[in-house]
Amino acid sequence: MRTVLRTSIVTAALAGAMLAPAAGAAFAAPAPQAVTSTTKAAAPQVKKVAINKHLIANMSNSPTSGPSVQIHITNEDGTVRPKALATLDRKHTKQAAQGTVFTLTEAETAEPVLTVFEGGVTTSFPLPKGTAANPAPSPAPAPARYAGQAVYIGNGMVAVLRNKSEGPEAWIRYVGAQWKPGDSYMSRVLAVLDRRQTTDSAYGASFKLTKAETAAPVLVVTINGASKSYALPRGKAGQNCSAESKIQDIGAGTTAELYMSPEGPKVALRTAGEATAWRILDRGFPALNKSDGIVARIVNPSGAKPVFEWRTQGGATPLGRTTFPALPQGCKLNYKVTEQESGSKPGSTTPAGTKPQTQAQTPVQTQTAVVPEGAVAAGAELPVETVADTDNGTTLAAGAGLFAIAAALGRAALRRRRVNG
Repeated sequence: MRTVLRTSIVTAALAGAMLAPAAGAAFAAPAPQAVTSTTKAAAPQVKKVAINKHLIANMSNSPTSGPSVQIHITNEDGTVRPKALATLDRKHTKQAAQGTVFTLTEAETAEPVLTVFEGGVTTSFPLPKGTAANPAPSPAPAPARYAGQAVYIGNGMVAVLRNKSEGPEAWIRYVGAQWKPGDSYMSRVLAVLDRRQTTDSAYGASFKLTKAETAAPVLVVTINGASKSYALPRGKAGQNCSAESKIQDIGAGTTAELYMSPEGPKVALRTAGEATAWRILDRGFPALNKSDGIVARIVNPSGAKPVFEWRTQGGATPLGRTTFPALPQGCKLNYKVTEQESGSKPGSTTPAGTKPQTQAQTPVQTQTAVVPEGAVAAGAELPVETVADTDNGTTLAAGAGLFAIAAALGRAALRRRRVNG
């Protein structure tokens, strides 16, 4: 038995010794095979910068796709909204949103820069260094979509008049007082007038697209009480779905211009003496942040009857409310109407079911003004049936002392808003 066991062990050891070199060779030198690389290019570095208290920029510069900038809104609690407010790259170097103009300069070079124009001030933010475009393209002419008949209308502005498949359009752009026919007009957009937005104002001028539903519309520009007309190219007649806008004085030297279009309600907040609106409210950005110092918001922005409410004074001053203009008959909203729940939402100062008093204000007047696109925060929601339009309402403050205190609070709120704007 022992002899048999010893013989088995020796046999196994010899077999292992004979197989070991072959096995080692198999692992050490595998047969040559075609290998396909699965290595992926490293993700471009993202540089995050705070533009202001409400906006951040995610900037990258990939060697393959070039520079990219995404602007996002920051909520009061510090969280960032996932949907980008503006996106820039080499094919799209300029975009205006929420009263601010974002431009990707030096986009074809290895060191592009993001510039932000807001409140008359330009701030620059360099992107990470990348690779210059190869070859560097020559300056491109105005894209066909935005090209048109450019006419100087005064105060450093031109109107680019179009009337193609999109219908009549008047693009109001700022070019400076030295502009002359033949010069480039692809610069900062102040307003766009069409059959959905027929009025606006900027830089001391008001604009109105008249006869918009006909084949021969006309742009009327009024400066210092004097009006001048500019005929657009002839096109095809079509339905005019622009509601007549209205202006509301909300106190603290601020007015709110309200209008309604198939895209929904919009509000342009303007300070007396300023050339353009300092903030735009719409379905995407229906309420100011608390740090702006005043209350201004669209209640039920995606509902059938949205309402604008505001408060610019402190203390127990009641909220002011007014309705939006109605769309012309036959015009429909181009989104699904969603009635939000009744009751207070985050940031609301009015308990659910409570009907606030009407704030003292000046009567609402009609004004030819429409607002550009804007950007979102939550506001209070109340049943539309309980909302009182404040066009003719008045609430009186008792005593000169209370009036002085309210005025001081309004000035303080305006100062905070200008600092944060």
